[in-house]
Amino acid sequence: MTSAEGDDRRTVRRAFLKFYRQWPTFGDDSDERAFAEWQGLSVEDRERASSLLPAFLTLSAMEGRTVKFAASTYLRGKRWQEVPDGMEAPATGPAIAATFGKAWMAERFIRLAEPCTPLPPLTRFQEHEIASGRADRDALRHERMQKMGWPSVNAMHEQALRYPGRGVRVSPETVLLGADFEQVRVGSALWRAWEAEHRGRGYPWLPGTGRAEWVYFPPLNAATPEAALNGFFGRLQRIGQSGVAAQ
Repeated sequence: MTSAEGDDRRTVRRAFLKFYRQWPTFGDDSDERAFAEWQGLSVEDRERASSLLPAFLTLSAMEGRTVKFAASTYLRGKRWQEVPDGMEAPATGPAIAATFGKAWMAERFIRLAEPCTPLPPLTRFQEHEIASGRADRDALRHERMQKMGWPSVNAMHEQALRYPGRGVRVSPETVLLGADFEQVRVGSALWRAWEAEHRGRGYPWLPGTGRAEWVYFPPLNAATPEAALNGFFGRLQRIGQSGVAAQ
């Protein structure tokens, strides 16, 4: 073996180990079989296999699948090709999500998945208004939830109004969660249906969108906003909320 060949093999090996150490069963898997499959791939396929692995693992978790098979199986079957276009996560670390974009809205719904912040007791005046029939307790509760129940969401709304160009920092997993979100035209019938779903849950509704004519929401797939949002929360629960927070 020449010196150049030896250097090339070491380069291939280093690239493989960078990939392999991310594999869920690393340590219990067969290093030799996985490396043999790695060597059989083109340079482009090796890069794709490694760069799309985080997306593949997150997608599997979102679909309720646990990855227990060997890394060699992933490589031999080119399983990274299962990741849909547009679902590639940022290479490393958090990303900045554009206001009202897919990842921004995914981050917003992740925050709405948190329990409502405990509300302060009603004032004596509010209790009097309810007792006299001039106010409805449930309606008042929903109004207060929208204003005080999710302060981090209201902070996103305030920033969107004052500094729409800033965006928010989100994790790679959040980018993946929002990758299949669909456009909804501001002011359309579907927009109003999403607003009604927010009101029904006591969630704060979006602020004025300025020049933005389209905002992204979880895909309906011929269902309702309620079913779409429940589906999103289900996917979020499967991957674990602690795994999607931007660091």
